[in-house]
Amino acid sequence: MTPHAAANEDEIWSQNITPAWLDEHVAAKRANHKRAVPRLSRTQVWANGLARSDMQAFAPTDFDRAVGAKLQPFQDYNFLVGTELIRTGSESGLVSSKATWEAFLKRDWESLGVTVGLSTAGFVDSVQNGYSQSISGSMDIPFHLPLPTWNTQLRLSPSMNLDSMSGAVGTGLLSEIIGQTRLSSRSDRFRSDLNVRLGYGVAPDTRPTASARLELRIAPNL
Repeated sequence: MTPHAAANEDEIWSQNITPAWLDEHVAAKRANHKRAVPRLSRTQVWANGLARSDMQAFAPTDFDRAVGAKLQPFQDYNFLVGTELIRTGSESGLVSSKATWEAFLKRDWESLGVTVGLSTAGFVDSVQNGYSQSISGSMDIPFHLPLPTWNTQLRLSPSMNLDSMSGAVGTGLLSEIIGQTRLSSRSDRFRSDLNVRLGYGVAPDTRPTASARLELRIAPNL
């Protein structure tokens, strides 16, 4: 130790420790070492079937129990990876796990006036040693009907599913007419929206299916 360093050390121990001295020598160094606050906004955790409900008393077998989590590793990309643990409701109580992933993308083409979306999801099963992958898309095309207060659009949603365990590949196309209108005014305490969907789906080797959905949403008008 040099004489200058020893002199500085003797000077420190000989001085009175006051709040002003602590602010000058300790607080400044402490402020430079801030702990990184963990962010869990890009994490999803869920559970299903852990608590027994009254409806399960009428079921012939017990329900499966599952817990899982998903994480979005990149903030700027809509890509999620996760895992899921499942315990079957049978007497054997077999426990299996899955590794899952999903990604989605949505873009507005203002020049064409349409909105295009693309999503994909898949999983790997540890018990059956296989994987499943699905890809789906959507295209929203606005069109005008002689209804002044309604917003209407046509949505086309193609999809494809690949199951490596059975070797089956499934495709389908769903077309929907979607309408939405607001029943309340801006001065009302509650906001009410009415949504109507009329769909028609086709797929190879299956009969076409038609669907209709009517939805009323009520929320505080903040």
